Amino acid sequence: MPVRLQVELLSKVVAYDRAFLARAGERSLVFVVIKPGDAESERIGERMLAELRVLSEMGGRAHVEEVVRYSSPRALGELMKARAPAVVYVSAGLLDQMEHIARALDGLSVLSVGVSAAYVPRRAVLGFDVESGKPKLCVHLGQARLQKVAFRPELLKLARVIQ
Repeated sequence: MPVRLQVELLSKVVAYDRAFLARAGERSLVFVVIKPGDAESERIGERMLAELRVLSEMGGRAHVEEVVRYSSPRALGELMKARAPAVVYVSAGLLDQMEHIARALDGLSVLSVGVSAAYVPRRAVLGFDVESGKPKLCVHLGQARLQKVAFRPELLKLARVIQ
C-alpha cells in the first residue's frame, strides 16, 4: 500500500484509540523504525517521514517524527521507555524481527504499526493491506491489549481482527 495512503489511514485510526490522547500528550511522538543498510527500509522510512510532516495533526494532536535505526529489541525497548512515543511505525526489512520487537513493547502504551498486514500476525498492533483494490486494516487485538491500545468497536468492525 502506498505510504501516503498509510499515513492518511493512520491519522484517522489513532482517533479510534481511546488511549491515544492520554498517550500523546500535547504533542505526539512518532518513531519510524528502519533497518540500517536496507535500501527499501530506508526509502520507505524517509517517505513515511515526509508524508507525516505534511499532516498538521494526528488524532487531534500536533506531532513530531523521528527515525530510529533498529539495532536490537532491547535497545528499542529501552528507547521506547525513555522517550514514550505514541506511535511506532516499523518499516520494511524487519518482518523477521517483529515478534521480538513486540515483546519489547509489551506493557508499554504505544501503537505499533507494521508497513504491511504481514506484520500483524507477528504481533504488530496495526497493519495495512489492499483487498480487491481497497484499503483494509488488520488489527492484532491481543497485542493491542498488551500495548494498552483500546480501539473503539466502530473501527474493529472495519478491520480484519487477529486475536
